[in-house]
Formats: sequence, structure tokens, C-alpha cells
Amino acid sequence: MGKKYILVNDMGTTGNKALLLDEKLNMVASVSKTYETYYPKPNWSTQKISEVNEVVIQCMKEMIDKSGIDPKEIAVISFSNQMMTMIPVDRDGNVLLDEVGIWCDMRQGEQADRLMNKLGGNDEYYKITGVGWQPELAPICKTMWYKDNVPEIYENTYKFLQYKELISYRLTGVMATEYGDMSMNGMMDCAKKELSKTIFDAAQIDMEKIPKIINSDDVIGTVTKEAANLFGVAEGTPVTLGSGDVICANIGAGVIKEGMGYTCIGSANWSAVFADKPSLDPRYKMNCNTMQPTGGYNLVMITAAGGIAQDWFKDGFYATDKENANQSEYEASIYDKMTRDTQNVAPGAEGLLFYPYLRGGGAPHFDINARGSFVGLDIAHTRGHMLRAIYEGVCFNMHWLYDLYEELGISIYGLDTIRAIGGGVLNDLWMQTYANVNSMKFSRLTSPQQSTALGAAIIGGVGVGIWEDYEEATNQIAIDKEFLPDQEASKVYQDLYKIYRETYEEIYPFYAKRSNFIAEHTK
Repeated sequence: MGKKYILVNDMGTTGNKALLLDEKLNMVASVSKTYETYYPKPNWSTQKISEVNEVVIQCMKEMIDKSGIDPKEIAVISFSNQMMTMIPVDRDGNVLLDEVGIWCDMRQGEQADRLMNKLGGNDEYYKITGVGWQPELAPICKTMWYKDNVPEIYENTYKFLQYKELISYRLTGVMATEYGDMSMNGMMDCAKKELSKTIFDAAQIDMEKIPKIINSDDVIGTVTKEAANLFGVAEGTPVTLGSGDVICANIGAGVIKEGMGYTCIGSANWSAVFADKPSLDPRYKMNCNTMQPTGGYNLVMITAAGGIAQDWFKDGFYATDKENANQSEYEASIYDKMTRDTQNVAPGAEGLLFYPYLRGGGAPHFDINARGSFVGLDIAHTRGHMLRAIYEGVCFNMHWLYDLYEELGISIYGLDTIRAIGGGVLNDLWMQTYANVNSMKFSRLTSPQQSTALGAAIIGGVGVGIWEDYEEATNQIAIDKEFLPDQEASKVYQDLYKIYRETYEEIYPFYAKRSNFIAEHTK
């Protein structure tokens, strides 16, 4: 019986999706389940590893049952996971602390300050690591927190693992990590692609607690007999680690060589460009992820709020529509209604501007205090104007990010097209606005919401020889629709973009004042 299927666990922030894909990257079956995120203290964001593990087991078993295939037909198991989580395990792989901080856990402020002081500041840290996130998020600082606050856990830790690495160990009995996830952990010398002794010495963390680093597409091992019974897969099935979600999204978008880039409209909004060399200019602290599977680097800039702005507006300003319809009718029609409302408003929303920072931080301003703002509301504006301004504001913000790339000498506007992924790109009006605002062609991929899973599948498939290389594999990633800029609308947006940037400079001092006010009055 031929082995022709790839099993992927896409372990995101809110849950896991187990997917079965064939050698043409067609989806055969999938099962999704959520796990809980906890907020036990201010700045803490945690998940329980026992719950995550159980969700993965359930997803894999149900997905195989749903597909009706023989598990022996699965050629490889691969992974994508949320990045920057450190799980302490002992020599036998036992988890030493069940509830751990995930990527957005911000409790490590004291450790981050100490590390930055020892290194000579955040700029010096960035020049080594290429990690542009706030240092409080960095897993190197998470390991410092363990050492400071639960020293018995730190001392008994044999290795710190990511989600995918713990599940891979439970499948194969082998512990390892890979370059993609490690490049975001604030532990590596970005240019040399190796652990940085400078970082570990400054952090006073034992480098031996980091697993062996292998290639993302290396077969880490095969499924053991015990794991086969537990997870519902066949003994002997090869397992690859895959990579972090950002790396997998890059590959799943087919962005694997110079001259290619993509934009994602998820709840957050980000763009990435493939480059042969890292960009370690500290002015904008672009994240430089090691693209070990294909060589080169994934140069990323991200704004914390993108598609979430549309969802926020839907939930707040279309609530009466939901009340007046049954649930199934509402879910089927609401986005069409929102589009119709917006189509009746001309580009520029009659001078109404929206700044999409409903969640602070990220590019282009790197201001944790920044928040969403409407500027220019008047009595004639409808919710259609406001929604049009939201779509345009998200696009203006991305235009600003593209400008930062150009300032760092990384061409965006010279690309033939920007590939588009994420749930937001299913909205034709929004995609056309992207093209018009940026005077560029945007190409929506056929499966824009599955790019991380596709990337993980491609890594696994190349690892076991389903495809000879990444170019052969990504040639199967198709374009659904292309959006060319309308010259008349682009002229309107060129004029409004200048106002957009100038107006931000005038209002941004308010954000710090707002933050101080809230801190003073919510004690």
C-alpha cells in the first residue's frame, strides 16, 4: 500500500488543527479543537501542557477516523506551532511545570531589563539575534524567569522544548529543536545561525538545556509502538519537526527565494520578504527568521491589529443585524452585508481616517500605548463610511510598513506581486483596496487560510522525498485571483496617505497621556 498522505498538526495560539493532505496538497480531512489560555496575573498568558497534549491526541485520532484512511498510508507527520514557548522537561520527557507562559506572556520585564543592560542595550541584542520583538517576550528571558522564580524547576530541567518538540518526543522518543523556531527565541547569532555564547553568558543560562538543533525537514525519528497506540497512527511513521508558524506560513505562501514577498491579513497584519541575508539594522528591528529549509531569511514586520479591526466593528456595529436574524442566517450573510455597505462609499471615506491599533505595539510605530482611533467623523458618516475607513486604515498602515522596508534597502514596491494569505484576503473589496492604496498587484492564493499547514506539510514532504525540493513542492501552490490597482483610486489614496501619516504625528502624544490616565485611575 503506497504512502501518500501527510499528517500535520497546526498548533496555534487558540487550539490545534490536525490535517491530512495528499501529495498534491489537497485537503483530505481536518479536525480542530481549542485549548484554554489563562491570565492568572497581570501580563501573564499561560496554557496547560496537559490540555494541549490531550487536544492533539484527540484531533489526530478523530481526523484519521474522519478520513477513513489506513494510518499506514501516512508518509510523514509534521508540525507548525505558535513560537516562543519554553516547556521544561526532565531526562525522561516529563513536564516539570504544566502551566507555562506562551509567546505573548509578558511577565519577564525584570529579566529583559537585566539582559539588555548586560548586552549594552536592545540595539546590541538585536544586532546579534535579529529578533525585533519586545525583549520581555523572548524565550531567553523566559528561561531567566524560571531560574529566578522557580529555581528548582530550572535546575531539574534537562531541556526546554517548544510545543511541536514535546509532541514529537512523545511520538518518537527523540528530543531536538530546529532552526526556524530557535531563530525567534533570542538565543541565536542570526548571521552565523548558531547559538550565541554572548547571549547565554549575559543571561547566565546553561546552553546545554537547549536541545540539539536539526534541520526542519530532517526526520527526527519514527513513531514508537507505545505512541502509535496513544495517537492512533502507525508504528514506524517518520516524523519531522516542521517549524514555527511564521516560517511555515512563508513556505506555505510559496515565498522561498529572492524577489518574493507576502502579506497576511489575520487577526494581526504582517508582511514578509525573502532575502539571502539578514537585515540587522536596529532602526526598525525587523524580525529576521532563519529559513533553514530553503536557505536565506524571512524578514518580517507585524502590526498586532489587522483583521481583528473588522471583527471588532462587526460585533459592535452590526449587533442589531444579529439580533434580527437566526444564527445561521447571520453568519452566512453578515460579511456580504458589510461589503454592500462599504461599496456604497467612495474611496477615501469622505475624509474619515482610521488608525487600526486596537492592540498596541508592533510596526511601524513600535508604541505599546498606541490604540485605535477614528479621526474626522461628522454627522453625514454612516457605518459604511466607518467600515470603509477601517479597510483603508489597515491598508495605509501596511503601506507604512512597506515604506520601512524600502528605507532599509529591501525592495517591496519592486516586486512583481505581493502574495496574500489569511482570512481577511477572502474579502475582494479589501484586497482591491490593498492594490489601490499601494499601487501594486496583489495575488490571493487558493487556500489562503491554510498557509501554515501547507508549509508544515511541504517541510515534511520534502523531508521524506515526496518532492525533490521546495521549488517542486511550492509550484503546486496556486493563485486564486489577482488584484490590479485602479489608477483613479490610487491617486485618491496617494493624497490621503500623506494626510494619514501627518495626522498620526499630531495625535500620537495622546496615546501616552491616555495610558497614564488609565494607570492613574484604575489603581
